[in-house]
Amino acid sequence: MKSIALITDIHANLPAFKNVLRDVQESGATEIVFLGDIVGYGGSPAECVHLVRALGGKCVMGNHDLEMDKYRKRRYLTGDSLRNEDGYIAGLIRAAQTLPEEDADWLAKLPYTDIIKEAHVAHGSLDDPEAFDYIEDAETAKDTLTFLAGKKYKIGFFGHTHQPKIFSEDDTKLDWINETTVRIPEGLACAVTVGSCGQPRTPDDLRSCWALWKPAERVVEFKRTEYSRLHAAQDIAKAGLPLESAARLLNDSEYSAVFG
Repeated sequence: MKSIALITDIHANLPAFKNVLRDVQESGATEIVFLGDIVGYGGSPAECVHLVRALGGKCVMGNHDLEMDKYRKRRYLTGDSLRNEDGYIAGLIRAAQTLPEEDADWLAKLPYTDIIKEAHVAHGSLDDPEAFDYIEDAETAKDTLTFLAGKKYKIGFFGHTHQPKIFSEDDTKLDWINETTVRIPEGLACAVTVGSCGQPRTPDDLRSCWALWKPAERVVEFKRTEYSRLHAAQDIAKAGLPLESAARLLNDSEYSAVFG
């Protein structure tokens, strides 16, 4: 039965991305869709973009993907250290410095939204996808749910928040099979934020996030994947990027052990 793996906010974290792809393969997913922000923060933007394209490249635009092109056009392509830059900006400059021109051009032309099997996808909200508004709670989900309620396909999948959550017109109608798997009834508008593959913002669980969508069953499974967070943090340090981007991947004791 057809199932679609949804991966978002890879953020140049190659160790996380590779392990998630291993689990996607084991899940039996028949398709992979990416919800934006392939680059930013991490040490391996070129490798991650190359891999997304090798896998078919079905992807929507993320805010980091869009901003990276602006830094590329501004010619921030020096070899200077980025250690003291803001983590957001440093990751964009790193991507602008390292992406081959063909891959950078591909990234700059990604669509803001797309339609997959019985669902919409975008990085931020659907009511104004180019604004990259966050869907974080019932209030910020409201406009996207209104948009979805008027469409044939009433389910949307999103990135951007780095947290796995689901919002609907009526949460009492959601059929939770277990704590990570939910069936969405026909006709109910729902907005699903997938969580981040490469920079999860869930302090109690630092594993990579992704999701599996089974349209025939109308089932969403929130997935977690373990990977070498120390390896990814060291990649950030070796790339000369701000250590704050590495710190987000580790708990306090792990960060102290590696970076003192």
